[in-house]
Amino acid sequence: MFHGFKVILLLFLAITLGGARNDGEEFEPVKDICERCVCVVRNSPGFSLLDCSTKNLRHMLAEWPEQFGTNQTGQEIVLSLSGNSINTLQQLPPTEADLVFSCRHCNLTELASGAFLDTPNVIRLDLSWNRLTADVLRPDVFRGKYDERVYESLTLDELDLSYNSIEFLDATLFEHLTHLRRLSLARNPLGEITEDTAAALGSIAKLEHLDLSYTGLSELPGELFQKIDNLRELLLQGNDFAAVPSAVALLKPSLVALYIGENPIQMLDDESFFDLDHLTHLNISGMNLLHEVAAGTFSGLHSLEVLVASNNPALTEFDMSDLGGLTRLRELDISRCGLQHLYLNEPIPDGHDDPTDIAHFDVFPKLRSVKLEGNPWHCDCELFEALESIKHILNDEFQAPHSASEARCETPYDLAALPLTDLAGKSLCSSPPKKVPKIPIYEAPAFLRPRSLLISIMSVGVVLLIGFIIGFAIVCIKRKLKQSDFGFTSPVRYTSFSESITKPEKFPLPDGKISSWIRSVIEDGHTQNSPETEFAKLLATDDCRLMSVCAADNG
Repeated sequence: MFHGFKVILLLFLAITLGGARNDGEEFEPVKDICERCVCVVRNSPGFSLLDCSTKNLRHMLAEWPEQFGTNQTGQEIVLSLSGNSINTLQQLPPTEADLVFSCRHCNLTELASGAFLDTPNVIRLDLSWNRLTADVLRPDVFRGKYDERVYESLTLDELDLSYNSIEFLDATLFEHLTHLRRLSLARNPLGEITEDTAAALGSIAKLEHLDLSYTGLSELPGELFQKIDNLRELLLQGNDFAAVPSAVALLKPSLVALYIGENPIQMLDDESFFDLDHLTHLNISGMNLLHEVAAGTFSGLHSLEVLVASNNPALTEFDMSDLGGLTRLRELDISRCGLQHLYLNEPIPDGHDDPTDIAHFDVFPKLRSVKLEGNPWHCDCELFEALESIKHILNDEFQAPHSASEARCETPYDLAALPLTDLAGKSLCSSPPKKVPKIPIYEAPAFLRPRSLLISIMSVGVVLLIGFIIGFAIVCIKRKLKQSDFGFTSPVRYTSFSESITKPEKFPLPDGKISSWIRSVIEDGHTQNSPETEFAKLLATDDCRLMSVCAADNG
C-alpha cells in the first residue's frame, strides 16, 4: 500500500511541477499565426511547416495552428522560431508528430524544465547561436513523460548546441536522450574535457557523430571513448592538438571519418593513424605548421577513399608511393600547399624499363579525382613519373585547357606556367635534356628578361651620371665668372636725360640753372679731359632744349 501511495505521489509531483504548462506564463497567440508566418500543410505526405523566423516573437506558441489538425500522429512538423529574441525556451505545444525544431539566434539564456515533455517524438533540435551555459543545460530539460517509475526517453536523434557559451557538461545531461546519434558542441569554450564532460559524452551509447571542432582542446582523455562503440564521424579541426590524440585509436572498430585539420601539428607519421583500418574519409587540411608527412603515414588505412590535405603551406614534398596500398582511394586533394616535388617510388614491372611507360600499369585503380593546383611545382623527371600514373585523371579533371585553376610548373624557368598535363616525359627524363620541348609555354616579354633589364638599368645609370657631370661643370663655371672682372655684379640700368638731370643724387650739380652751369664749365676752361668738361659738352650737344648753349658753342 505504501508503495502504491509513493507512485501516486511521484506522479502528482511530475504533473504539478512540470507536466503541464503554467497558467501564469505568457505564450504567443496563434489565431492569425499563418498570416504572420509561413504555413505549409500537406496532408498526403504527412508534412507540415511553420516558419516563424525573424517575426519579432517573444514567447513560445500557445498551441499549434488549427490548420495542422488535431490528430498529428504519424505526421512530421517542422517548426522554426530562429531569429526571434525569445530569451527563455518555454515548453513546446503538445503533439505526437515527429518534430523538427529550430531556435537559432534566439538569444536564449534559459531552458524551461520539461521543455519537450509534450513533444516526445522530437527528432532534431537546433539550439545553436545562443547564449546557453553549462548551468542552463540540466538533465530535466530533456526529460520525457513519466511512466511508472522513470521518465521516458525522448526520441531525439540530432542535437546542435554549437556557438554557445558551454564550458563543461553535467555528467547526467543526456540520461533521457538514449536515442541520440548526432551531437555538435562546436565553437564552445570547452578548453578541456573535464571528468563530468567525459562522463556525459560517454553515456551516449548510440552516438555516431561528434563535433568538437573549435573548442580550444589540446588533448582528449583516454576514458572519453571507452564506452562509445558506434562513433563513426569525429570532428576535431580548429583546436590546439600538437599531434593526433592517441584516444582516437580506441575508435578503431567504428570510425570512418576523421577531421583533424587546422591544428598546430608539425609532422604526421606511421603512429598518427595507426590501425584505423575502417577509416574512409581523412581531412588534414589547413595546418600551417605541417612540414612533413613521413613514409608509412597512410599505409595502415586500407579502407581510405577520400584524402584531403589542402592548404598546408609548409608542406613541400609528398610521396605518392605511400598511397600505393590504398586500393580504394577515390579522391585526393593536395592543392594550395607548398608542394614542389611529388614522388612515386613504386617498382616498375618487368618489361617497362622506360619510365614513360609507367601509365601502362595501374597504381591507383579507383582514383577518380586529383587536385594539384596552387602549388609551386618543380617540373622534373620524378614529377613526371608520378603524374604518369594519374595522367588520365588529370586530363578528366582539367577539361578546359590552360584554365586558371589548372596545376602548372613554377620552375625551372623555361617551363614556368606550363600545365602539368602538357609535360613531355622524354625531354624531362633524358639526361641531359637537349632542348626545351616545343610546346606552348609562357615566354616573358623581351624587356622583362634578365639581360634586357640589366642593360636598361646600366643605360639609365650612364645617362644620370653624364647629366650630373654636366650640371656640376656649369655650376663651377658660373662661380668662376662671378669672381673675375668679366662677371657682372649688378644689372645695367637705362635712364632718360630728364631723369638724370632731375635727380641730383645721381650726379650732383651746382646751384642755379643747368644751362648757366654748362656755359660756365665750358667757358671757364677746366681741365681739357676732366669729367665735368666732357659731361657739359655732351649735354650741350645732345639736349636740343639748350639752344642758347648750342649757339654760344657754335659762335
